Formats: sequence, structure tokens, C-alpha cells
Amino acid sequence: MTKASIVQRLLDENKITTEEAVVLLKTETVNIPMYTPNPYYDNTDTTPPPVWCSTDTLNTPAAGDSWEYKDTKYTPEK
Repeated sequence: MTKASIVQRLLDENKITTEEAVVLLKTETVNIPMYTPNPYYDNTDTTPPPVWCSTDTLNTPAAGDSWEYKDTKYTPEK
């Protein structure tokens, strides 16, 4: 069922006038807001975060252990 078929049925039943049908069938303009960046984010640092990779598939952490692989465990600089 489309909008046009509903309007046609209402016209056939003389429930609406042709002027009302035209108004109902007009395409509506929808205003879509433009993208605006977050004004509160002013960090211009675009360097990617550090990533640690591992090829260690034999020594995966056991259940309850740290999720990090032992050979890539992050140790903060002192």
C-alpha cells in the first residue's frame, strides 16, 4: 500500500478534494543536520596509539590471568 493508492481511494470515495490530494502527495523536504565536529575535543595529536603485537601462541594466559601475553606485557617508563 502506498501513499498514492490511499489518496486515490480517498478521492474515489469523495472524502478529499483534488487540492487536498495534491497537498498530501507533495514530496516533503527533510532537513538533515550537517556534521559538526565535537567543539570540546581540541587534541590535535594525530599520532596513533602504541600497539604491541605478539607471535607467542603457546604461552597464552590461563583463565583468570592477565589478558596480556607475557612477552608483550606493558611496562611504563620510569
